[in-house]
Amino acid sequence: MIKTKSLIKQLNKASENLSLENKKKFTDIVVYVRTSNIKTRDAEEFLQQILDSFLNAQKQGVTIENVLGTSDIKYYCEEIVDTYKASYNYSSLCSEYVMYTGMIIIMLSIINYITQSLITIKRDGVNNFTTYLNFNMGIMFQFLLIGIMIIAIMTYTKKTCFKEIVKGDKIKEFFILWVILFLWICIMVVCVMFLDKLLVFRLNIIIVLTVGIVLYLIGHYLSEK
Repeated sequence: MIKTKSLIKQLNKASENLSLENKKKFTDIVVYVRTSNIKTRDAEEFLQQILDSFLNAQKQGVTIENVLGTSDIKYYCEEIVDTYKASYNYSSLCSEYVMYTGMIIIMLSIINYITQSLITIKRDGVNNFTTYLNFNMGIMFQFLLIGIMIIAIMTYTKKTCFKEIVKGDKIKEFFILWVILFLWICIMVVCVMFLDKLLVFRLNIIIVLTVGIVLYLIGHYLSEK
């Protein structure tokens, strides 16, 4: 069985053969499907089928709408996504959630451990260097805020698919996104400044990273099955 990463690479390479018009339509489909909360492997296999349809349409000199049998590409994608979701049970997406949780644990733990270590060394000297990571309320809120931001970005990106955006709207959306990003960063900084002293528990960084790596590997293995 071809791995999901290989499917993505094949898709990216083959999509270079699309015309500019078809590439714009295909890009909307890719973004819409990948942000629709279906399993990554299902999404990539469906996108490969759609790409084959695009390439066949180009060879035949017809539009993709003619090949798909509908002029509403968004509705066509919605039906496919709904079909996949209808086949899932409660645990179908757990593997990918576990994998992403592991990734976030690894990244945030490394960043916070380096930050805490530098502060400790600067304040108390190298002799007080510790391998323990302090899990305070600041870190807890960071996990929460990152999760909220990821969901918000995916939801917003999905809504912008299949829309013709004029220049004025692009500038407006760009400004709004920067304002939201600035506010999000400010909230993250405030969490670090005022909640870092509220210690919840401490764990050895090796244990934390091991948990993150194990979760990632388990989730990745199950998502490939």
